[in-house]
Amino acid sequence: MAKYTVKLSKVPAGHQLPPLLEDVGAWVGRQTHGTLGWFDTLAAEAIPKEWNPENAARLRRDAFAFLQLPDGSLLALVNTGAKTPPAVALLGSEGEARTVANSLEEFLTLWSKGETDIDELDDEEGASGRKALAAWLKTQKVKVPKAKDFDFAAWLDGDAAAPPAPAAPVRKNAPTAVMKKLGPKTRALASILGKRADAPEVIAYVTGVLGKKVPPSTSENNDSVNVEAPKHGVELVFSHDILNDAYPPIPKTPKTFIPYVASAWVRSKIEETVLGVPWKGASEAELTKLLGAPTGRRSSFADEDELTVAYWTYALDTGAQVELEIEFDDVITVTLGVKGGGALMRYPDVTTGLFVGYAATRGLLDTSRFPAHRELLAAVAARKAKGSELVKQALPRGLWDDHLRDAPGLGTMAWRWFHNMNGLWITADLKKTFGKRAGRFGHDEPKLDDDTWDAVDKAAALLDKRFAAWIGK
Repeated sequence: MAKYTVKLSKVPAGHQLPPLLEDVGAWVGRQTHGTLGWFDTLAAEAIPKEWNPENAARLRRDAFAFLQLPDGSLLALVNTGAKTPPAVALLGSEGEARTVANSLEEFLTLWSKGETDIDELDDEEGASGRKALAAWLKTQKVKVPKAKDFDFAAWLDGDAAAPPAPAAPVRKNAPTAVMKKLGPKTRALASILGKRADAPEVIAYVTGVLGKKVPPSTSENNDSVNVEAPKHGVELVFSHDILNDAYPPIPKTPKTFIPYVASAWVRSKIEETVLGVPWKGASEAELTKLLGAPTGRRSSFADEDELTVAYWTYALDTGAQVELEIEFDDVITVTLGVKGGGALMRYPDVTTGLFVGYAATRGLLDTSRFPAHRELLAAVAARKAKGSELVKQALPRGLWDDHLRDAPGLGTMAWRWFHNMNGLWITADLKKTFGKRAGRFGHDEPKLDDDTWDAVDKAAALLDKRFAAWIGK
C-alpha cells in the first residue's frame, strides 16, 4: 500500500524545522495513504508569491508551507513572535486565509480528533488513522501550550489601521414570549444571536459550553465561518455580512471584519425539543396540530415553482431581530437567525441604477425601507432624480430582495432575474435592449453607460412584461 510522501529534509532559507514537525513527519511517512485524510505530501516549501503578491515578501520571511491539500490549498507555520509558538494557518486555493491552530501541537491534537475544520483532514475515512495519531501524540507526551489566539487574516494586513466603523444602530434586547418557551439550551443559544464575536457572552458560550473557538475575523474572501459542535446539536455561523441595516460590517483591519453570530442550526443532539416539536417521526399534520397553520410555504429549491415546504416563523427578540424557523420537508429543520435579506446585486453598477429607477416609478420598492431617503426616493419616482443617485446614497451594500415590496412571488421573480435562473436574466434582457459589448472581465455586457430616463424608457417595455403581475397592485 502506498504511503504518504514526506519531504522535510530541507526548509526554505531563513526558517528552521520544529523538532515536533520533523518527528511527526517521520511517523506520517510510515502511514498508509488515505488513513490520515486526503493529502499527498508533507513537505517544507516556500509559500508561492502568487498566493498573495501584496504580502509575498512578508509571508516568505515569516512563514513556510508544510502540508499541501488536493485543491491547491496550503497549511503553513507562521512566526507569531518571539514569545509565542508558530501558528498553523490555512492559505486557501481561492484566497481565503484563516488560523487553524495557535500552535503546531494544537493543530496535531485537532487533527487527531477530526476537528481541524479542513474537510480533507477531518474526513470520516481517516478515523482509524486519527486514532493512531492520538496514540502517537500521547506516547510523545505532546501537550498544547497556552498561546494567545492568532488571527492570520488580520496579520496579513500588518500594522495598517482599520477604516472607521459605521455608527451601528442601538439595539436593545426585547425577548418575546416565544423565547421564554424555549428549553434552557436553545434559549441560551438564541441569546447570543446577533452579538459580536468578541462579546464576552459569545466567547463564554462558544468556549465554555461548546468547547470550540470563536472565529477572530472574517473577510471578503471568507465572509462566514461555521463552528460545528455536533455532540451538542449546534452549528453556528459567524459572518460580518448580515444583510440588515441594523448590522453594518465592523472593520477590524482594512481587509477583515469582526463577525456577528448570524445564525445557528439546532439538531436533536441538543437533547431538548423546540416548542415541543419531536425530532423524528413527525408529519406536517402533526406539526400543524402542535403549532397551528404554517407561516408559509416555499419551494425546495430556488428554481422550482411548486411550494412544497411548510415553515413556521417566530420572533424571538424583536430588538435584535432574531427569529426562529421550524421547517418541515420530510424532516425537521430548526434554525435560529438574525433576520436579513438576500443580495440581488451585491456590487451595484449602472444596471442596478436603471432597475431601481424603473422600480421606483412602478411601485415595486418598499418605501418603508428608505426612511432616511424619502425625499430622494420621491424624486426618483417623479423622474426628477436618477435611480443611481438613490443607489449611491441609500444602498451602499447593494440591492437586496427586501428592498422590494413584500408581494407574493415578486421576490422569487427578482431573485431569478438577477441570478440568471429559469431562463430569466437582467443582463440578457438589457443586452437585448441596448446591444452588447465586451466587458472588462471578458464577458459581454449591455451597451449602457448611464441610467438616464431615456435609457429607463427604452428598457421599460421589456421590464413591464417581466414584472406585469406586480405593477399597480
